[in-house]
Amino acid sequence: MLAVGAIAFVYTVVMAGGTLTIPLYVLWASQFGFGSLTTVVVFIAYVVGVVGTLLVAGSLSDAVGRRPVLALSLALTALSTVGFALADGLTVLLISRVLSGVATGLITATATSAIAELVRGRRTAAVLSTAANVGGLSLGVVAAGVLAQCVTAPTHTVFWCYLATCAVAGVVWLVIPETADKTAGRSVRWQPRIRRPVLPDGASRVRSFVASGVLVAASSGVNGFFSSLAPAFLRDDLGVSNFAVIGLGVGTLFISALLAQTVTPAALVRRDIGTALLAVGMIVIEAALWTHSAPLFIVGTVFAGAAVGTLFRHGLSVTDALCDPGNRAELTATYFLFLYSGLVGPVLVLGLADQAVGTRASSTMLAALVVSTALVGLVLGRRTESTSTPDTFSRPSTHRTPVEENHE
Repeated sequence: MLAVGAIAFVYTVVMAGGTLTIPLYVLWASQFGFGSLTTVVVFIAYVVGVVGTLLVAGSLSDAVGRRPVLALSLALTALSTVGFALADGLTVLLISRVLSGVATGLITATATSAIAELVRGRRTAAVLSTAANVGGLSLGVVAAGVLAQCVTAPTHTVFWCYLATCAVAGVVWLVIPETADKTAGRSVRWQPRIRRPVLPDGASRVRSFVASGVLVAASSGVNGFFSSLAPAFLRDDLGVSNFAVIGLGVGTLFISALLAQTVTPAALVRRDIGTALLAVGMIVIEAALWTHSAPLFIVGTVFAGAAVGTLFRHGLSVTDALCDPGNRAELTATYFLFLYSGLVGPVLVLGLADQAVGTRASSTMLAALVVSTALVGLVLGRRTESTSTPDTFSRPSTHRTPVEENHE
């Protein structure tokens, strides 16, 4: 359990770095003189780092081991943190966000695979992995908001404090054992090249995996909004100026997602429930923006966060069930490609539309795009159910998850 806790802690710390910047965008925008579209570009730089790393190095830990990749991810996180602390313009911000994205891309598949290799039971492993992932996201934005409100020079102090946390994580890394199969994934020497995303064998299993991927991509549109423009929306449209409140408002999404992943009964971790929660959340958030109601915004955020957590946990369970020992990190990396690719389109549309037609119309476009994408994933999942045969998931390493078997 010590090893699992150490991996989860390092995973949480690195993921926190991905959201530490969220409450500070409004300060950088004022300091460096950029608007909503540039804010989106800075956020997308992070996504580019994640997606590029998943494509090039998603299977790296299958070949060289989990420990070295975890160490590399933590080192890149520390380097990006120094960049943020010393940033004197947009260029440094962009470079630092790319480095932060690379760190995230390295750790998502690696830490998730390492936890699955140490923990008995796919459901438990999925809960621990998602708790570390989303728990880190929530801690990062809330802590940054509170610190920004309480300290001087928040765009510097927040990151020096976080760098100290990275140092602690480096010490914790020392107790992490190697968990990768030393024979299954190392027969071929790893080379840095763009790899085609892998899919499981069998048409029905591919449809199940892709359906989960499309749904988590849809929920990522919500994450993208909260990770880029939500602080500016809260300040300009809902009149919230306190950084701690902004951090907590955005963090509510991740906290709700975390609770949905860790305390929701398995019977409720379903595609249809997650899609319904997503639709309700987006409708309520839209109503809040049109009526300028901060309390209504929080209510919608809770529903949307529950949807994000439900769909993420369901998809991760499906992915783990379809993994073979030699390609666990590679297939997990493909799942995270769905997740992070879903961030780009909706957020870019939002940034462009916000400057062209204003906040209300652009947010309505985002809501429609997110919900329609989720419905596509739901329909694809239904088709999988109707076409599956009893032996579709017959291989021991690729059987259906309890979530799919009992509740879909």
